[in-house]
Amino acid sequence: MALVSLNDANFDYGREKILRGVNFALQPGVKVALVGANGAGKTTLLAAIAGELELPAGVRQTMGAVRIRMLRQDSSLETPGVPGAGLLETVATRAFARERDVEQELAAVARRLEQADASEHAELVRAQGRLQDEFERLDGYTMQSRLETALAGVGLPATFWDRPVDGLSGGERRRAALAVVLLSGADLLLLDEPTNHLDLESCEWLEGFLGSFPGAAVVVSHDREFLDRVARRTVHLDRGRLTSYTGNYSFFVDQSRLRHQQDFNAWQRQQARIKQTEEYIRRNLEGQNTKQAQSRRKQLAKEEIIERPSAEADLYRFRLEPGRPSGGTVLHTEGLRKAFGPRVVIDGLDLHVSRGERIGILGPNGCGKSTLLKMVAGRAIPDAGKFVLGHNVDLGYYDQELSNVADHNTVIGEMGAVDPRATLGELRSFLGAFGFGEDLFDREVARLSGGERARLSLLRLIKEGHNTLLLDEPTNHLDVRSRESLEAALKEFDGTMIVVSHDRRFLDKLVQRLIVFGQDADGVPVIQQYAGNYSEYARDRDERRAAAQAAALPSRRAAQATEVRAGSAGGLSKNEIQRRQRRMDELEAQILALEEEKDAAVASMGRAETTAEQRVALGLRCQAIDGELQELMGAWEQLGLEIEES
Repeated sequence: MALVSLNDANFDYGREKILRGVNFALQPGVKVALVGANGAGKTTLLAAIAGELELPAGVRQTMGAVRIRMLRQDSSLETPGVPGAGLLETVATRAFARERDVEQELAAVARRLEQADASEHAELVRAQGRLQDEFERLDGYTMQSRLETALAGVGLPATFWDRPVDGLSGGERRRAALAVVLLSGADLLLLDEPTNHLDLESCEWLEGFLGSFPGAAVVVSHDREFLDRVARRTVHLDRGRLTSYTGNYSFFVDQSRLRHQQDFNAWQRQQARIKQTEEYIRRNLEGQNTKQAQSRRKQLAKEEIIERPSAEADLYRFRLEPGRPSGGTVLHTEGLRKAFGPRVVIDGLDLHVSRGERIGILGPNGCGKSTLLKMVAGRAIPDAGKFVLGHNVDLGYYDQELSNVADHNTVIGEMGAVDPRATLGELRSFLGAFGFGEDLFDREVARLSGGERARLSLLRLIKEGHNTLLLDEPTNHLDVRSRESLEAALKEFDGTMIVVSHDRRFLDKLVQRLIVFGQDADGVPVIQQYAGNYSEYARDRDERRAAAQAAALPSRRAAQATEVRAGSAGGLSKNEIQRRQRRMDELEAQILALEEEKDAAVASMGRAETTAEQRVALGLRCQAIDGELQELMGAWEQLGLEIEES
């Protein structure tokens, strides 16, 4: 039986049909990508799956009491009732409500046992056993480690844990809300744009989490790389209809194009046949073949008419044309330094950028990536170092504050001000390619949503004709079609580009060099420069990490053995040994599942129909599996050593 299913589900907003006879069944443990154009109804479908939507027609069924947790696009960690409550405690309270209740009940029973007489003792021991079984089933003994791992994974490391929730930024509270959902012990996760506000390391951590998560998940995202790595099934919502594909996002793209062409051909054939039949009826209805004409008219009335397939979304093509070329040197810095109070974000940066280079900037949230762009744009002043902007450099700066659009203008007026020679039709087409419907053309900029304003800001920059572009997260708020249109334009751009982005596929297609922000072991900022795109950098990074882990493994095992011998002088109790044995069984099952997944990935890479992009994604997943296997094997060996030494 399916974990959750919708049968012939319908839902309307006024006259607009959002869901039309939708059938959807999700099996336990399956990870699904939900895709569709902006406004197609993906969020509505998630609400229907969650049971939060009253369907006027159709049936929703679940496999018993399914635990469902949803991350909405506007989800944010709620400010607790206690003023000044810290992040760690608040997330633990939200995520582990039942675990904490059981923990408190266990503590209460233990206190009562200390003072119990013979008549109470047996019942309290039975209650303690029941509570311990539930606590173990909830994995309560690992609460703290799971909590700390999840917070660090979503980009909230130990330096954040004592901070008051009401002092966190919107993005930080969004990431905390994601951690709560992931830790909640759900059977089904519904995640609406979970990679929003995550840096690249956190995106990769989330991919690993979902890969080992035993429950099911439905994920909505515009991050194509994320969908390819997470989902094994893709469902496409278009004009209220849901179509399922057994494969990841790249498989869906290939198959949907093929299916669209087949559907369009079938529609064309039917239309030609109908036209031919109608012409026959018209010519023969009053003549010698009246009966045949009447018979054909009856047959035609009974025929089920194929709905015309929606027009396939071709990329909108446009060119970025620099007004004039810059000199050979665009930017040169020596010993650049920038600090905010005691916190140094850039220290001793030497950077040379030549005309035509395409550079990506990577690093965790808050590390100084945007600060570097602001200094290049003249919006921030370096504290020290040499900074030289080259000859004829015309900078176009897209910032996250979206400061280049005027509130008093209309949307189409804003674009017309940039390109007065463009016709109204050209402006409408240009706006439509980036998700602006006709209802928005005459709306004032001040009344746009954050996402709409971001898209308009980017469009204005594109039209202004700069020869050097500074782009701070340009793909935020863009759907897949708009991202690909922007990629195509930037690929042909005959100028210089420096871009901060968390979109790995965007970086792979466009950049030739990377500036990578990080820290050394003492927390001192370190900035490295790497020749290559993101996939090449990630492969080298993972190889270095694996080599370092392998080199450290013998000494770590020796230290663990010493700790076990020192800490087990009294031996493990029978219950402790049983718990470790059960955990070893769980680890063995996880190891087997990962090995099977890797075998399947290797087999897929060898198939002729596998595309180059798919092979890259499969290769990266195999590398990630190797790292996960190493960690699981280390944990399994440690447990075995503890049992052996007891």
